[in-house]
Amino acid sequence: MSFLAPLFFAGLAAIAIPILVHLIQRERKNIVECPSLMFIRRIPYQSVERRRIHNWWLLLMRIAAMILIIAAFSRPFFRVDPVSAAAARSGAREVVILLDRSASMGYGDYFARAKEEAKKVARTIGGADRATLFLFGTGAEESVRATADAGRLEVGIDQATVTSDATRFAPALRLAQSLLTRSQLPRREAVIISDFQKSGWERQEEINLPEGATLTPISVATPDTSSFAVTSVKFQRTSFSGEERVMVTAGVTNRAAGAGATLPVQLEIDGRVVDTRNVSVEPNSSGAVTFPAFTVAAPMRATVRAGKDALPADNEFHFVLSPSRPVSILIVQADGAPDLTSHYLNTALSIGVSPPFKVDVTSPSRLTPANFERRSLVILNDSSALSTAADEALRRFVNQGGGLLVVLGDRLPWNGADLPLLPGAIGAPVERLGGGGGTLGYMDQSHPIFDGFKDPRNGNFASARFFRYRALTPAATDKVLARFDDGGAAMVERVVGSGRVVAFTSTLDNRWNDFPGRALFLPLMHETARYLAQYSEPEAWYTVGRMLDVSVPIAAIVREGGASEGGARTSGVVMAPSGAQLTIGEGGAQAVELSEQGFYSVRLTGVGERRPFQVAVNLDPGESDLTPLVPSEFVASATGRAAVTASGQSLENPEETPADLEKKQAVWWYLFAAGAALLLAEAVLANRLSKRFGFGLS
Repeated sequence: MSFLAPLFFAGLAAIAIPILVHLIQRERKNIVECPSLMFIRRIPYQSVERRRIHNWWLLLMRIAAMILIIAAFSRPFFRVDPVSAAAARSGAREVVILLDRSASMGYGDYFARAKEEAKKVARTIGGADRATLFLFGTGAEESVRATADAGRLEVGIDQATVTSDATRFAPALRLAQSLLTRSQLPRREAVIISDFQKSGWERQEEINLPEGATLTPISVATPDTSSFAVTSVKFQRTSFSGEERVMVTAGVTNRAAGAGATLPVQLEIDGRVVDTRNVSVEPNSSGAVTFPAFTVAAPMRATVRAGKDALPADNEFHFVLSPSRPVSILIVQADGAPDLTSHYLNTALSIGVSPPFKVDVTSPSRLTPANFERRSLVILNDSSALSTAADEALRRFVNQGGGLLVVLGDRLPWNGADLPLLPGAIGAPVERLGGGGGTLGYMDQSHPIFDGFKDPRNGNFASARFFRYRALTPAATDKVLARFDDGGAAMVERVVGSGRVVAFTSTLDNRWNDFPGRALFLPLMHETARYLAQYSEPEAWYTVGRMLDVSVPIAAIVREGGASEGGARTSGVVMAPSGAQLTIGEGGAQAVELSEQGFYSVRLTGVGERRPFQVAVNLDPGESDLTPLVPSEFVASATGRAAVTASGQSLENPEETPADLEKKQAVWWYLFAAGAALLLAEAVLANRLSKRFGFGLS
């Protein structure tokens, strides 16, 4: 029992009043005046009888009446457990227990309390009832199948642990929907126990529980939560004395409503703390801390840690720092071509930083199949015809995923009419000397090459003037990336096998245009090279729940020549942070779900003495935001109707205030009536006793 106004119990001190009345009340004497004694000095009457209570029943009635009236003013009410109330009803039940084990449940004692609530539900199972336990986070897993054994359910609940998963309610509710729909028992109930994190219900999916089924939410969330989280890291790469140096900046968020805080933030590399910085973060805001630059010569595991709180999992952020992998480019220019033919192109690519480009220049007479090994991109820069061996090697290179940029000028790199690598049919040069030359009039800004130039503030291609270009008629399967202002094709792409080919119909020197002297020449060459080389920045970290395609590190080994022949079938194992292992490659899985926070290690066989690939995995950022949903609103949103508990009680407002419960129960009225009745009975009894004995009662 609880009380709405417990301060009224201070009135219990009034119980002393009837006790004092009973103790100090004197026996009344009938005074008889006697004339003969009127002149005698008055002597005070003294009684030596010990003061004591003569009528206990009358005293107890008075005390009880006062207690009942005071209790009535305190407005008592009873808290009703809907799950226990449901268990008292008749009829077998199909019960689904949905226990949240996502990362946010690791806050304070959330998960311990959630398990206790789940055990309370389990203890109501008996007779013909059946209960199923589902554990959910990003997905849902059946832990205990339909059983009437409460002990078995409790064992399953005890074995449950908090995971690194994000919170997603829909998968668990859909499993509950499916199970309850198939059930033939007369009563079907679902109980969901969670912190009801708002980020877990973003899509507002409608869950249609079967007719008559009920859903009871039990929240373990507490108000005024406080949590610090490392939410991101950024890198700034520089080169110094031939070494690559990296500066790490970490973002820290303070999700507390109280005062600001100053946190110690540590940078740990390969298990060793290299620096500690303090950062001040205001409530419900973010801050950043930057660590001094350090040299990165080989892949290294790194972690940023910030402060300590009730949710330690999001106080650390893992990542892998690797030295930038240069993109190897081979430029082929015509034999005897002027030195300036590839000067602008070579200069633009050589100053690339992210990624760095390693450029070699050769001519068709010196080109051999060995020149294509370990290359990512080949540029035929107004090249003369290739030898048959070089042409065949180039075709294999492109089909296997290599990139090719064909710069069309006075010469063609192939003889004959069969040009399978050229995107379209080549034509004669088009002169645009009149009117100051042509300009680029169209660019496909949805294409990765031009995506970074959508903002006009990044530059204007119309400033470049083209005085000559090659006519090129694309095939139906080719894609035009850019056109001149007269409609002529400027850049055309063709996909060949696993590789990409782009043709540029003017030169990349100053003979046919002034484009190399424009500011946009350098970034366009960088974007084109990145795209054709299929370069992607190595991911420094993944988020829990992502899939790791193990063919990516295997393919990187093969391209770099680190695997033996047939290296594409390289096998190995992936070791999770918990120590669990999974076979990959030949005879094993090709993708691994990253379900744990920490570092995964990818160990490949057949690649010599190479170190294992390291993969860092972090929590979903949404798990750091502990803002809860109102359970009633969640259930109404999830089911499309007002929430109803298993006991049939409306959950329009499942978070009913004590005043609401007290108003419904009205216990005070019965207490007040009982107290008044006792007072009336006490008055009648006191009157009768007074008449019977003819004196005051004590």
